[in-house]
Amino acid sequence: MKLYAREMNPAPDIKRSLFDPSSLRWRLQLWHALILAGVITALCLLAWRLAALDRHERIDHELETFERSFIRHVFERMGDSGKNSSPPTSEEIQKQFTSLRNDPSSFPLHMRGLFDQSASDGIYLVFWDGEGRELFRSANAPHNIAYPTKNEDRDARGGRYFDGRRELIRGGPQGAQRLVGRDISSDMTALRRLALQIGISGTSLWIIGLLGGWWLAGRAIQPISAISKTASRIAGGKVSERIDIEDTDNELGRLSHVLNETFDRLENAIERQRQFTADASHELRNPLTVILSETSRGLKRDRDAEAYREILSTCHDAGTRMRSLVESLLMLARQDGEHEFSFHEPLDLSEIVQDSLRLLQPLAETKDTTIQTYLEPVLIDGDTRGLSILVNNLVSNAIVHQKNGGQVIIRVWKDELNAFLTVADKGDGIPEQHLPRVFDRFYRVDPARGQTTGHSGLGLAIAKAIVENHHGEITVFSKIAEGTEFTVQLPLHSA
Repeated sequence: MKLYAREMNPAPDIKRSLFDPSSLRWRLQLWHALILAGVITALCLLAWRLAALDRHERIDHELETFERSFIRHVFERMGDSGKNSSPPTSEEIQKQFTSLRNDPSSFPLHMRGLFDQSASDGIYLVFWDGEGRELFRSANAPHNIAYPTKNEDRDARGGRYFDGRRELIRGGPQGAQRLVGRDISSDMTALRRLALQIGISGTSLWIIGLLGGWWLAGRAIQPISAISKTASRIAGGKVSERIDIEDTDNELGRLSHVLNETFDRLENAIERQRQFTADASHELRNPLTVILSETSRGLKRDRDAEAYREILSTCHDAGTRMRSLVESLLMLARQDGEHEFSFHEPLDLSEIVQDSLRLLQPLAETKDTTIQTYLEPVLIDGDTRGLSILVNNLVSNAIVHQKNGGQVIIRVWKDELNAFLTVADKGDGIPEQHLPRVFDRFYRVDPARGQTTGHSGLGLAIAKAIVENHHGEITVFSKIAEGTEFTVQLPLHSA
């Protein structure tokens, strides 16, 4: 026969690598990188666009200024020759341009490139009359300049881009047209160089931003890592550890404070559970020991009927006590599990007290105890069974701890918001040092007396759990040799 052993999967390690893509730090960094890249890209495009617009505006301004200067110079020359008395004809203008072309020295220095064929990178001019005849073409003008038609596309400034050149077209009298332009290859090269510089600067800023974002993300999640590590140690059994809170004013500080409070309650609950288990084991062990020892004694040798009856009676008493203890434990477990009753109904608290007193009357008679009641009809929302157990536990506790021939006083009344139930006895009272713990589970002021009366020390703990599940409060006041009074406060019925 073959045996197969299956390896247990180890618990997942919460320690993550610094470069784990699934970590919160990486996710924050990814979003930061995307947003930063978008912002920097938009700013770089905007900067380049503004620079390009400025460069093109300066080119257009340069062309317009040059054209106006040239035309002004031409008309000044025409005025000097006495031909400005009437508008010149196309032939006269063409002759004037021809004479000017033959005398470039008469032009300012920055215009002489018009007459130099080698000055191809300078500003050039072409004029047409209304019939499309070419009146003037500067020597440096390209040969592939097309006559501007009405249907061609032009920008808002009346210009066009053609074959790496910028050209402005202006209309004149009688349909004449003027074209001024220049090669802008060097300007485009400068813009491309600027785009490269902006791209390098933007990329550098992006990298610096990523490094800063990585550092900030690490700083931001450092408290989260501390919280995670502390929670892991607590989950591993170190329930006494707490999160170190440096700054309680921010969100993580408040979260740490809430988690520490939760861990406090968890530690207290674990401690109570540990103590409860130890106490329950101890309480159950005593009756079991009695039953086992008595049955062993009965089995050792033959006995008469009376001896067996005595053994069985002892076992019965121990079993009865154990059953009472188990029922009390189940009641506490039910109260702890529900936290608040899932079903509430309108109840008259005074009627619940009266029903409980009818059941407790025989117990009071055995102690020769007088029960006085002052009951006012009070309507509350609650669970009948739970409230009956509450009244039974408080009244029976008062009767049991009452001297023979004593008196128990029960009152029910209300104010504007709450209902009140008080149960007072005239017993020996509870020492002050015991009052803070009277509602603890298995706690007895007099342990020896609890063993003789058969009480488990769970009655008041059950009473407190029932009151808290009804959103109420229970308090105790006691004086030595004067007695003890328990007060229960419950919310009134909400219509």
